[in-house]
Formats: sequence, C-alpha cells, structure tokens
Amino acid sequence: MLFRVILGLIVGMLFAIKLQAMPEQCLQSSGRDEACPHLIYKKSPVDIKKLSVKSGDMICLCLSDLPDMRGACEKDLRSPEFQVTLSRFAGDWGLSEPELLLLIRK
Repeated sequence: MLFRVILGLIVGMLFAIKLQAMPEQCLQSSGRDEACPHLIYKKSPVDIKKLSVKSGDMICLCLSDLPDMRGACEKDLRSPEFQVTLSRFAGDWGLSEPELLLLIRK
C-alpha cells in the first residue's frame, strides 16, 4: 500500500515537471489559422529569439508546414520549391536557413 502511494507521488511529480517544460508557443506558418495536425516537441538545437527559446529548451514545431523537409536528401533541398519554403520560414522565425534545417532534422 505504501509502495503504491509513493509510486503515485513520484509519477505525479514527474508528470508535473513534464507539463511545466512544454512550450507555450509553436513554430508554425504565420498563415495557419487551424490547429497543426502534425506537431512535434523536441529540444531546440539553436536559439530562437522570436520565442525566447535558448538552445536546449523545449520547442514545439509544426511539421505539416514543412512538408517532406525532415527526410529530404541534399539534392531535394536544393530544388527551388524547397529553397523558397526554407527561406520563407527561416525569415519568419528569425533563423538562418542552416539553423532551421538543424532544428527540423536534429
């Protein structure tokens, strides 16, 4: 009985800590007016001044706004369509293109 109470307290504390670490804002398209259908939460490998995120902080990222970029090969990333999308989002979020790629892929 005591074991279950202690285990419950530990799980509750871990859950509370996890909730506190979740980001309040997500990086997503400025034109998005609906909830993002494909969110990921991860530690940011770069600083994102727009959201006051430091490298190592949790960040929410809408992958639906960046179609196929996460698994794209270098040849695909050089295509004009990818370059325009990458450049637009990097500018919107105050990141360089290499920083945005690192954020998406790492």
